[in-house]
Amino acid sequence: MIKKINSITLSLAGICQSVYLVQSLAYSGKCDNHSFKICLESILQTNPTSVISIYGNNKKNLIIGLQTLISILGFSNFSYSYIEFMKYIFGMIILEKKLQLNNINKYSLKKKLSTTLEKYSINYDINVLVNELANIYVEIISSLGSRISIKGIRIFLQNLEIQKKIRCLLLAGIRSIVLWKQFGGNELKLIFFRYDIIKKAKKMLCT
Repeated sequence: MIKKINSITLSLAGICQSVYLVQSLAYSGKCDNHSFKICLESILQTNPTSVISIYGNNKKNLIIGLQTLISILGFSNFSYSYIEFMKYIFGMIILEKKLQLNNINKYSLKKKLSTTLEKYSINYDINVLVNELANIYVEIISSLGSRISIKGIRIFLQNLEIQKKIRCLLLAGIRSIVLWKQFGGNELKLIFFRYDIIKKAKKMLCT
């Protein structure tokens, strides 16, 4: 675990960044555009050369995620928002487990992501990417059951474009969970090694 702490921390930051942006959209109707783009593009990295390459080859792209990870593991903001945040993460973990057990959906997801990457590579239109990934979430992830109920301001949650963005971010979170587990991450180790992860996350923010 200690040897993989760098990769574990980056993938956890990816999860936290996705959920943070979900809450931002749900309660304010907007989120940081750059961080949003990083999350979405990470979904398309199915054959990465390194962990950091999944997030645009720069730790700075995960500033929001790293800051949120430190706050979450340090219990520095224990509130209703915190409880809601953790529910989203556990909800995504359940969906990731179901996805891994469903070979048909896994194959379909890989195929659709490949097609989406081809479309996005033409002109890198973020709106095209949002539409494609939101549809993938509905077709493949939602069909697994255990839907995640998002809390927020009704006017924002009823907005179709915001709904699409939230689905994309949930898919990005699931992608980071897959990465986290590939390096041996699980809920028990997260608690046991949380101080090491916090230390690594703080170091990443300073370099």
